[in-house]
Amino acid sequence: MDGGGGDADRLAAAFEAWLDAQRAARDWMLAAPVPHTPEDLAEGYRWVTRLASLAQEWFVERNDPLHPELFVSQSARRKLMVDNPDVTYWFCALAPDRTYRLRGSRGDAAYVGLTFGTPVGAGAVAGRTGTVHQTHLDQFGIGPGDPVDVWISPEPPEGVDGPLHWVPLHPDCGQLAVRETFHDRAVQRPSDLRIELVGDVPPPRCTADDLAPALEFAALFLSFVGLACDEIWRGASGSVNSFSGASGASHVEDQESELRSHADADMTYHGGLFRLGDGEALEITVRPPSTPFTYWGLTTTNPWMESYDYRHRRTHLNDRTAERNSDGTWTLVLAPEDPGHTNWVDTGGRREGYAIVRWVLADDAPVPETRLLSS
Repeated sequence: MDGGGGDADRLAAAFEAWLDAQRAARDWMLAAPVPHTPEDLAEGYRWVTRLASLAQEWFVERNDPLHPELFVSQSARRKLMVDNPDVTYWFCALAPDRTYRLRGSRGDAAYVGLTFGTPVGAGAVAGRTGTVHQTHLDQFGIGPGDPVDVWISPEPPEGVDGPLHWVPLHPDCGQLAVRETFHDRAVQRPSDLRIELVGDVPPPRCTADDLAPALEFAALFLSFVGLACDEIWRGASGSVNSFSGASGASHVEDQESELRSHADADMTYHGGLFRLGDGEALEITVRPPSTPFTYWGLTTTNPWMESYDYRHRRTHLNDRTAERNSDGTWTLVLAPEDPGHTNWVDTGGRREGYAIVRWVLADDAPVPETRLLSS
């Protein structure tokens, strides 16, 4: 039976908006005030296809809070807004009035953070946007290899056997982001996590009421990511061959934006652009904070805020993979060609891009120091 011309028109309009959003993302990419070397340009077009792929999976296929799926959103072939090669990024849609259980086993990663927030790209929800609650599994006493059973609900559940691991579900919450941060994926076991809705619901169906807003949301997401990437690049333009930033989930100092508000509040970010001339390299010195910390890692990216291809080059280092100096500091050298340094960060011949140092659970993380080297 025909659902009526209204549904057909609504679906057609939503689909056209989705197509227009992809063209708009391409147009923004071509006009963005960033480097457009032949490689950057090719990666820019690929970036649009990757964003479209992620938006479809995130908002069209897996955005049902009544049938939740905790899925890995990023990989070596699909990246988003300064992804960290040391991190597995999980996402899941939530409904703020429902009860969920996060179950499985914790692997050996240094950190498994749980960031609860308003829907990414949707703008303000009830007058706010971004992270509404932050925690991590170690705060529940869940260590490497331990079983995970965390309740997520508006009110504490009753009748739970054993210790209660509970996260209050904020009324503005629409999603969960899990960041699993490794020092060395080759030796550290990953977590095995899943999320379950508590209670029975009917099986899902695809209707105009479901699909049209999903397509509209996917279109909004493309626009949001383009603006966010532009924000990062412009915000870092005052820090060329140097780093700036602050704790409290900020990519650059004093950046007030939806991007900043959705970041992991357990992390500190120091970012900046690198711009190298012929025969130049950037020496980066990372000093440990005065108090214990869990992790730091340096990531390099293209103008579309995608990490460089870490499958075939060493484009990132962290506090365990970088060789440490005798005084406890770390010295890295970012360069387009091999400078013969133990801690070479390979830009793959590129002379201009973005670099960021992330700290996890570091109360007083010092800003990395830099020095331009010439051969």
